[in-house]
Amino acid sequence: MMRLRQYLICAAAIAGLSLAGCSGTSLVPNTSQGSDGKNGQPGPSFTQFTDIPMPSNSSLDMDRSIIFGASDAWHGRLVLNTGGSQAQMYDFYEREMPNFGWSKVTVVRADISVLVYDRENRVATIKLTGGSFAGSIVDITVSPKG
Repeated sequence: MMRLRQYLICAAAIAGLSLAGCSGTSLVPNTSQGSDGKNGQPGPSFTQFTDIPMPSNSSLDMDRSIIFGASDAWHGRLVLNTGGSQAQMYDFYEREMPNFGWSKVTVVRADISVLVYDRENRVATIKLTGGSFAGSIVDITVSPKG
């Protein structure tokens, strides 16, 4: 019975990945929308992810990101390279996640900070690390709750 369950979960994941590849949506930031708040200049907008705040000074690391689903029902991992410091990103997510309907579960502010939120039937874990030269890396994992 357990082996059948594992097989079904694996098959569902493969099917989801296949369907996501056929969806026609792109994970590349759309710079034609949004604003970075500086003289109204366009900034990156991750239009596929409407339920997670995205810093305006960030870019998506496509090699390290994997997404299943779309809109408010996606799960997977997003890795962002940001121009903001780790402290700025911590403050940004702590301030913005509740505005997107996420409730704080726990946070750890340290050299590697971790913020955990839940919303309906999903959990978001945000790991913040310093970048190699400047800025920071934001690693967002969203998974089903339970």
